[in-house]
Amino acid sequence: MAQTPEWRIVGEWFDNCSCAVPCPCTFAQAPDNGYCESVLFWHIRQGRFGDVPLDGLSFVRVGRWE
Repeated sequence: MAQTPEWRIVGEWFDNCSCAVPCPCTFAQAPDNGYCESVLFWHIRQGRFGDVPLDGLSFVRVGRWE
């Protein structure tokens, strides 16, 4: 079995969704209005995955589930 590379990230994240606050999905519960539409933003100030530097990487995840 392949060994998982060591990794570490330091940065900020923000999320927002269509559920009431707090989002029940955060606590592994069903969405409160039948579905959850969400956007999550991450910015890695410092990080690495094995030998791959991740400093300055930003990304967004958009999702919907029922």
